[in-house]
Amino acid sequence: MTVPSRDPTRDDADVLILAAPRDAELTVRALASAGYRCRACASEDALLEALSPVSGSLLIAEERLTRGLLGRLAARIHEQPAWSDLPVLIVANHGTDRLPLKAVAALGNVSMIQRPMTRDALLSTVASALRARHRQLEVRDLLEQQREQSERKDQFLAMLAHELRNPLTPIRYAAHLLQRPGLPSDRQSHLAELVDRQVGHMGRIIDQLLDVSRLTRGLIHLEKTRVDLCALTQDTLAAHAISAQAKEILISCDCTCSVWVEGDETRLRQVLDNLIDNAIKFSPPGQGIQVRIDANAGRVLWQVQDHGDGIEPKLLPQLFDAFVQADRSLERSRGGLGLGLALVKGLVTMHGGRVWVHSDGPGRGSEFTVELPAEHALDGPRDLSAGGEADAVNGEILIAEDNVDAAEALRMILEGHGYRVTVVHSGPDAIQALRESRPQVLICDIGLPGISGYDVARAASSVHRPEVMIAVTGYGSAEDRANALAAGFDAHLAKPVAVPQLLKEVAGALSAGDNPSGADSDGHS
Repeated sequence: MTVPSRDPTRDDADVLILAAPRDAELTVRALASAGYRCRACASEDALLEALSPVSGSLLIAEERLTRGLLGRLAARIHEQPAWSDLPVLIVANHGTDRLPLKAVAALGNVSMIQRPMTRDALLSTVASALRARHRQLEVRDLLEQQREQSERKDQFLAMLAHELRNPLTPIRYAAHLLQRPGLPSDRQSHLAELVDRQVGHMGRIIDQLLDVSRLTRGLIHLEKTRVDLCALTQDTLAAHAISAQAKEILISCDCTCSVWVEGDETRLRQVLDNLIDNAIKFSPPGQGIQVRIDANAGRVLWQVQDHGDGIEPKLLPQLFDAFVQADRSLERSRGGLGLGLALVKGLVTMHGGRVWVHSDGPGRGSEFTVELPAEHALDGPRDLSAGGEADAVNGEILIAEDNVDAAEALRMILEGHGYRVTVVHSGPDAIQALRESRPQVLICDIGLPGISGYDVARAASSVHRPEVMIAVTGYGSAEDRANALAAGFDAHLAKPVAVPQLLKEVAGALSAGDNPSGADSDGHS
């Protein structure tokens, strides 16, 4: 006979027995031989004292089932949680004729075993009762998980609202100031930088949300190439230089040679971005951050060490779970959604690696270590020189964007860099403009009125195919990118697009084109 699986975290009895001493002894022996944990109770008080919300079942002989016990037991059972339906097994001498049926029914989940009782009947009835009890405990665990998930969801939504309100507040203030007449140009420039910085912050929040969602659903796909981890580290640290300097934090990197791994460069950069961002965020001013790379025995260790707040020991096991944070203070001055480290773990795992953290406790810093398979390592200094951004090449650009404010702002940006710009706000107007203005570059939203941006890109081949077509859209998944490329776009940029990135995409495409003067493949100018 199969014994239902038990909860190993509890030592409650599977069966609490109240019977005459000799009967109780024989029952315990029979059930124990089948693998059940039993406890014989000498009195009603002992039975009620042993009873808990996770007790398996009760086995009570009819002669011990007094009206006083029935009332007290019913009260205790009704006090148990809503998920609980405690099995009560009554060993009866003469069926139910002599039992106070109304009082027995108040116990709820009652089963009868008729004397004389065989061992098989006893084991079968107990097994059935404990199977039902086991399902109840599973329901309890599920309800508890749902409660915890609900609490974490509520906490997360509160954090998300806080994190989005933070950048929205300075943007609204900047918009108010920019409407004031006579604002000095230096103030205008400062406010523009403020808005750009805050929009970039909001974009990163959205990207993290989407990436964690895609990770959990298995929708992130790596585009692996041969990556120099040392070069990637140096470039990534350079991007954090301003935020580190603002806190007087010095970031040092111990890497003087090329260390090669096979991986997705963008995703690996994302891993280090999150680790460095955390190190800066949780380090007090004046402290240092050390980044080390070590290749040994076919593995690469990528380490980020800070001397900041450290981590409480109880938080270490769940630190890489989504929405877990070390900073739970009301002011949340350092922000964050608790997504970064979950994303780090997921991306590292996809690369065949692992990540762990060590901290000696609060105030004693922390060290994050990423282990990746090494492809190749070559001794020798690396060339840290970097080429500058390509100069803008003047050309004709068509913007197809139904958000009038966004289209107008982008037009002003591009015209400020010497481009001639036409703006339309629907799919049919975009096709007409392609035919009439024959632009070199198309910057096109996907969700256009009339027909979609995908259809505009497909129609371009029969109307006028610009030298480069860029999809700029709020749909940023890998599937969306694949759909854009399949429709004919040359690039796919997710909103909000960083202006330098867009300018670089346009300038690079035009400077590499065969017809920089603006002539199309048919010789039209």
